[in-house]
Amino acid sequence: MAGRNTSPGRSVTSKALTILEAFTGERVELSMSEIARATGLPSSTVHRLIQDLVDWGGLERTPEGKYCVGVRLWEIAARSTRTYGLREAAMPFLQSLWEVTRAHILLAVLDGGEALLVEKITGTTDVPPVGRAGGRLPLHASAVGKVLLAHSSPDFQERVLSGPLIGYTPATIVTAETLRLELARVRRDGVATSEDELTPGSTSCAALATGPAEMGMAAISILGTTGARDLREMKILVQTAGRGLTHALAGPGPRQPISPRLPRAVPRTR
Repeated sequence: MAGRNTSPGRSVTSKALTILEAFTGERVELSMSEIARATGLPSSTVHRLIQDLVDWGGLERTPEGKYCVGVRLWEIAARSTRTYGLREAAMPFLQSLWEVTRAHILLAVLDGGEALLVEKITGTTDVPPVGRAGGRLPLHASAVGKVLLAHSSPDFQERVLSGPLIGYTPATIVTAETLRLELARVRRDGVATSEDELTPGSTSCAALATGPAEMGMAAISILGTTGARDLREMKILVQTAGRGLTHALAGPGPRQPISPRLPRAVPRTR
């Protein structure tokens, strides 16, 4: 990337990362002016850094003239030590859950103060909508978030409990004491639930899976329409999947290489 810096106090790298962070939530395609407004950077800086990111492959230009995240970033992210091997090991268990329930099946890890979805199998059309892989869910209001929070360090739990607990629905837990009791129940029962707490009409159930130290812990969840399936059955299914994934991650099986090292393609000349 270019080394020019027209805004003293911030590095070029910091500004480029700010541009990439503009693609959050539902922002999957943005125009140059929308990126400038979202980042607060000068238009000239945004124009230059966008071109650098496009040349590198971090951003791509759409046919409509907007910009979206490029597949080069996905390629880099796929090499994360926290998810490399996790998604591959989890997929048979996620697929089995989907075949039994036809609900949304989620795989999440703890990232910062949120649950990051690293894999999702979409349920049938009669289940409530949910975020896609790469999306985030709140720790206090989602089943995957609760199970990850319940098994995190006491210091981290206290930071979450002392912060604001946003009420997404009337059923959301918004007091620290109630959430503390809920986390104790999750640790005791080995499973977390969220009934209408994040989205009205949806119920999710999640269990923990643990892997090697570099991978940490993950949560597997079933999410469907409230009342459509027996909650006790959901708990049994998701706990069985969590135990199976934990066992699979503990195995000594060799990791497969992501891909061979390929030479840089050379354009043909006529």
